[in-house]
Amino acid sequence: MKTHTQHHSNKEVETIETLSSQKRSEYRPRKLRGNTLVPVIIALSISAIATIAFLNQGANLAADNKNILAQNEIATIMQTWNILRVSYTKADIVSKGAEELTAEQVEFPSSSLKENVFGTANTFNATDNTLAYTTNDDVNCKSIQKPVSKMDGVSKTDCDKEGLLTITLE
Repeated sequence: MKTHTQHHSNKEVETIETLSSQKRSEYRPRKLRGNTLVPVIIALSISAIATIAFLNQGANLAADNKNILAQNEIATIMQTWNILRVSYTKADIVSKGAEELTAEQVEFPSSSLKENVFGTANTFNATDNTLAYTTNDDVNCKSIQKPVSKMDGVSKTDCDKEGLLTITLE
């Protein structure tokens, strides 16, 4: 009969022998292990493609956001125009930089015309009652033109090839 100590030491020997046999069975020569570089390259390629798609989507959203901000900015300018039109005739609303104003005249607020979302100054022509709003290109101009043409106080809108949106005010 074995004592407790002998029995315990026999179990340790079995466990060590079992582990070493398991390790031996898991070991494979280098040729049979396979190439781990290929899956890594594939994973990096998929990641790069997804990143590019994500960045393109972000750029498109930024451009769309700029067009929405431009429409809101034009709406604010049109609101100012409509408020002035309630109290003054078209001829009495003059652009910044005009000579001294007569008692009947009012200056179109310069804060509305300093620069727009695209970083370009807007210009108001008091003689023609037009507002020139400069965008980056023809595509941006056309995307802004349609909603602006439906605003109160706008009689006509035109886009040129350089991205200049001309808004004729009523």
